[in-house]
Amino acid sequence: MKPIFKIMIVDDEMLVRQGIKHLLDWENEGYRIVGEAANGLEALNMMDEVSPHIIITDIVMPIMGGEKLVKIVKEKYPHIEVIVLSSFSEYDYVRSTFQSGVADYILKPKLEAEYLLSILNKTTAKLVGMEMSDQGTDPGEKQILLVIEKLMTGYESGLEPALLHAKFPHPLFAFFGVDMRHIKDSGDRLTFTQKIEKGLSTLPLGDTVFIRLKFVNDSVIYLLNANPEQWDELVIELRYLVSEMDHWARETHFVISQSFTDFNKLGEIYRDNYLKLTRYSFYLPDRSLIENDHLPSLPRAYQEYDMGELMEQLKRKQYQKAFTGFLEYVHLRSMDYRTDIFEFKSLLGNFIFNVTTTLGKMKYETGGLEASKYDFFRKIDEAMYAGDAIAVAEAFIREAERAIGETNLTINPNMTRLLEYIQTHYADPITLTGVARQFHFNASYLSSHFTAQNGEGFNEYLNKVRLEKAMELLVTTEKTISDISASVGYSDQSYFTKVFKKQAGISPSQYRRRDVERP
Repeated sequence: MKPIFKIMIVDDEMLVRQGIKHLLDWENEGYRIVGEAANGLEALNMMDEVSPHIIITDIVMPIMGGEKLVKIVKEKYPHIEVIVLSSFSEYDYVRSTFQSGVADYILKPKLEAEYLLSILNKTTAKLVGMEMSDQGTDPGEKQILLVIEKLMTGYESGLEPALLHAKFPHPLFAFFGVDMRHIKDSGDRLTFTQKIEKGLSTLPLGDTVFIRLKFVNDSVIYLLNANPEQWDELVIELRYLVSEMDHWARETHFVISQSFTDFNKLGEIYRDNYLKLTRYSFYLPDRSLIENDHLPSLPRAYQEYDMGELMEQLKRKQYQKAFTGFLEYVHLRSMDYRTDIFEFKSLLGNFIFNVTTTLGKMKYETGGLEASKYDFFRKIDEAMYAGDAIAVAEAFIREAERAIGETNLTINPNMTRLLEYIQTHYADPITLTGVARQFHFNASYLSSHFTAQNGEGFNEYLNKVRLEKAMELLVTTEKTISDISASVGYSDQSYFTKVFKKQAGISPSQYRRRDVERP
């Protein structure tokens, strides 16, 4: 039976508080509203009395706003989860609350029952996971976990050297964790965690120590303690473990942090290294393992986007230049995995806001854009990966084109050049990743975008081009099949034959004979 989780609502607008209270059948869903407050100070004064599991709070309030409330709650009551309500213009405040440990946030204009319930269920799944992580823990380990938790949240905390050495006999430490946002059910998360721990416990490096930390922001995190001489071998074993886990749960992202030898730097490594690595998955969706020591190369230098120039281009009715210029910029920006996620999403949201506003001032009929604007904001906010967020911006552009009475202005002139590139370089060992880098695309985004624009995937299109050239050479030259295979980009003749037969229905030699036998 699902436990009842207690909710406190904090908002200076009574109508908002009343709206939330009547948005759900709370008791039926496993929740109970135990208190409401008009500002952060009121909420703090009620905290010990109502003991909520979750606080739903506004950001901008008189006396004490949500930003300060979150900071104090996470310092005094770290077990309480906080969900922030905000408008799109309050992203800077939201960013600071995430640094303090907020669980999630919701855009006010789209505060809908189903969406709120999904956020609550995700948050309570984490609470359940935290309770599970405490079960079976001995007192000494609990003390160590408490010290680690304090270090992770930015507080200094000492640990008796004897206890530290008893638990961690080696001088080298590192974080190893996995993002489980895609695993919604708390039972599935527990099963997945057990599989990970079984893998860790059976590592051939028997003297490596690991300890599971709290479930944090949809992740389970382990602190590894290893012999420095075995570190490289340990990383190889972790890669193998991740490859095994990937078959069980797709779209999860594992992280191996920077290694360190000073236990007191644990919090610094967690905040400045591990958390950054976890955010990189937004731009690297195809990487099931993100390692501090093996990150991909970064794109060429780029200038910050000039939103003022965009609006001037729109006013001059240079729509294609405005839209394609923006898309090319965000594609390039999405290749820089160091980019702050909120900053990236804010850029897309600001683009939608400014285009809608500018077109409205130009007397275009923008009622449809205005009506769907917040839906676009919500989809950008919910996007799990950069490519998904860019796709929302492209959908908005298509609506904007309809509003101004022009279509097919974009998307995307690069596609024509990309197809021409394939036609020219089909004989080279080209790959989707290489072509994406050549045209400043995010590889994951290019894969889905290529399929949407051409009706077939990148590899299918490349194979088709290569096989068309091979068919031409088979009937117009006397080259051997091995030479033809190599000349159209296949280094392995047997693979070439397999692909050819799948496409043409017959082998290359049969195709050549059939052409010769024709009258």
